Amino acid sequence: MSKPFPVQEPTWSLESIFEGGVKSESFDREVQELPGVLQGLLGRVTELPEPGGPEVGAAELEQWRSFLADHFVAIERVGDCGAFARGQGAAFADDPEAARMISRLEETFTLMSRLRVACQLRFRGLSEERFQLFLDAPGFEEWGRWLKDLRRDGDQSLAPEQEALVVDLARDGFHAWWNLYTRVSGELKVDVDGEEYSVGQTAPLLESPDRKRREAAHRGLQKAWGSIATVCAAALNSKVGFEQTLYRRRGQDCLTRALQLNRVEEESVETMMGVAREFRPLLQRYLEAKARALGLEQLSWWDLRAPIGSTEEEKVSYSEAQQFIVDQVEEFSPKMAEFFRFALASRWVEVEDRPGKAQGGFCSGFPKSREFRIFMTFGGTTSGVTTLAHELGHGYHFWVMRKMSRAQTQVPMTLAETASTLAEALVEQAALREATEARELGLLDDRLGRALAFLGNLPGRYELEKELHRVRGEGVLDKELLTELTAKIFDEAYGGVVSDVDGLYWASKLHFYLTRYPFYNFPYTFGYLFSRAVMARAEEEGPGFVDRIDELLMHSGRLSCEEVAERFLDADLGDPSFWRAAAGGLEADVERYEALVEKTESQ
Repeated sequence: MSKPFPVQEPTWSLESIFEGGVKSESFDREVQELPGVLQGLLGRVTELPEPGGPEVGAAELEQWRSFLADHFVAIERVGDCGAFARGQGAAFADDPEAARMISRLEETFTLMSRLRVACQLRFRGLSEERFQLFLDAPGFEEWGRWLKDLRRDGDQSLAPEQEALVVDLARDGFHAWWNLYTRVSGELKVDVDGEEYSVGQTAPLLESPDRKRREAAHRGLQKAWGSIATVCAAALNSKVGFEQTLYRRRGQDCLTRALQLNRVEEESVETMMGVAREFRPLLQRYLEAKARALGLEQLSWWDLRAPIGSTEEEKVSYSEAQQFIVDQVEEFSPKMAEFFRFALASRWVEVEDRPGKAQGGFCSGFPKSREFRIFMTFGGTTSGVTTLAHELGHGYHFWVMRKMSRAQTQVPMTLAETASTLAEALVEQAALREATEARELGLLDDRLGRALAFLGNLPGRYELEKELHRVRGEGVLDKELLTELTAKIFDEAYGGVVSDVDGLYWASKLHFYLTRYPFYNFPYTFGYLFSRAVMARAEEEGPGFVDRIDELLMHSGRLSCEEVAERFLDADLGDPSFWRAAAGGLEADVERYEALVEKTESQ
């Protein structure tokens, strides 16, 4: 019996993962059992025979197969616990018990890091010939990519006792700077015209149609972040310093780890960033047109997210949003649309607009349960519809890989935006087709605002993070220097046409403080442009390319970015023409935007 669609209930159900919500007893049991499981695996890995050694026979290979199978079962169990804890913490952000759920997994996460290091060291120094003999043994096919990455990391690691010490010290050292930042920034209060807000509550005020309100929100944020700038600078200085010391000892540079995590070559990233810089004059035209639309000589930083076009947008119900998304996607891929129906009808989506929820949105996979969940707040706007489509696209990516081994589904951020941006684009194009001119201007402003983020703001963050490492190698990062660097880089990123650039952006952007994901910036630009290239190829080849997209998604966890691009798009990521073509449609968007603004001015 099929489940009813569209659904009326705006909250998700996590009972199939762990029953009982925040007070789940089954979750408690997992939290208590997992450290023992991981300790057992740590003991086993040191007793395994040398991989690829001449004495390794059928019995020894079976020991390795058994260990790897048990290892990935543990990884999946930890993955379910982590996703469940984060989901509860986001859904009930004002509940201290929900907020503590993720911290209860701290020991488990540390043990996972120790286990990863212990596995790496078993392959350290292993010759290519012996490693290949090990990989070619029957039953190791599904772990091939993971083992190759493991061996690479092992060869770049320090001595065993030093790597073990790094993991232990990082918990109360390196990662402690991230914890300090999240704690002090989470407690920050912002004064806006005499009213007190949290940082999350203040962010929507920057989208107010009232310019004085936007400026008041910006000034309030500046004052608030300025009040903790010394602490933020100390955290960032020590975090970058730790990374530099570790990278130097391992013989790496500041980009090595980020490139490896994202499975991409530096040449590809630098070529892409070079092309992004080429689009600055076009984005400058957009910003100048937006200033005219707002009746300003020049945009200020607090005008970047100001609404344009009709502000009298009719609210869309959650039911209408679900049906609209499915209808638009079905024209492109009936299989994707059918899956969207299933996920929504299964209540895998949390959209309720209520107090006590965290800001933002995400799609989180549960590897053991082979399910996923979407978290967001649906405000009944067009942007809310496209956000829902985007997150459902992430879910589809997870779903087409659900029967694959966990070792084959570790998708790098660079490729993780493919299905999501594709689904978003399909819905966005449909909304533009049906819009009045006033609404078309607003929708184009949203689209070009995202282009500005991906081709202007994020490349600016990339340049700033590289500068942090360069300057930290010569001295100390203090708040004055950080503010000066930030203002200079982002003034250039926005083409010099935005005044009052936020020099404290380095403090407010939490991505700079992430300790597990260095350079959490270029993958977004990559995903944005790569998904546009996939969309263009689909439009060119028609319905026959849909199955190729599914195949691309299934290979995204076991191939490099360059291999995926070559196999599915016949593309060379080191060729600037690929990236230029991916961003090429923006010129038509800017021209249409300018024409609509000019028409509005003449009325």
